[in-house]
Amino acid sequence: MSGTAPDWQRATGNWRLGIIGGGRAAWAFGSTWRRIGWPIAGVRTRSSSPIASLLGAPGEIGDADVLLIAVSDRALHEVEIPKTSAIVFHCSGIHPSMHGGFSLHPLKALPPVGEPSDLRDTLLVFEGQHRDVAQQIARAAGARFAEIDAEAKTRYHAGAVFGSNYVAALLDIAQQLIALPGARDDIAALARSAIDNWRTHGDARRFTGPAARGDAEVMQRHAEALAEWPELAEIYRLLAARIVAASR
Repeated sequence: MSGTAPDWQRATGNWRLGIIGGGRAAWAFGSTWRRIGWPIAGVRTRSSSPIASLLGAPGEIGDADVLLIAVSDRALHEVEIPKTSAIVFHCSGIHPSMHGGFSLHPLKALPPVGEPSDLRDTLLVFEGQHRDVAQQIARAAGARFAEIDAEAKTRYHAGAVFGSNYVAALLDIAQQLIALPGARDDIAALARSAIDNWRTHGDARRFTGPAARGDAEVMQRHAEALAEWPELAEIYRLLAARIVAASR
């Protein structure tokens, strides 16, 4: 691989990207790179991921200026990084930067490989060195940029899990309990209306429902209806208690 980009390229962007990984994050960054017209030096993956062919990129990494490590959190420190003077960055939300590079985590639930994916309008959360490079990437992508300390990443990442994966899990529960055929889109619309309300109001008006109103009788009836699913009853109890406390 080549060394890092010369001064003129630092000023204009056009960073040549190498990718190690074949999952959703690799696909999101690779798709964004293609959209903005920057070159992809190649993709290396151990899996049968079709990402290289989908991106029209070589299956081995050639000359790269920035090298993205886009693997699972548990595999990040096991990746064999080739000898390179490219700037190394990863997109983990929990691990700090490594090899003198940076981390750039997209605060977004990313779609599967092969589905339309783009980081436009996404908040990219930076930590590490080479802030100017990370900002160039965010600006070219049409993304927003924020910076976080390495020590704060674990808490930040837990928050991201609540805001994405756990929302999806709660929607699964809602679908199970509502149990109306063909209502999946309606449940999604219900969730979007709650998100819109939460986004608009920072006070108790962000909540609706019996917990926000302090309607103990309705909450008790819900608890009785959930008795056959103790784990769901406990989730309900904990969330209701949080809403009651926040609504005072």
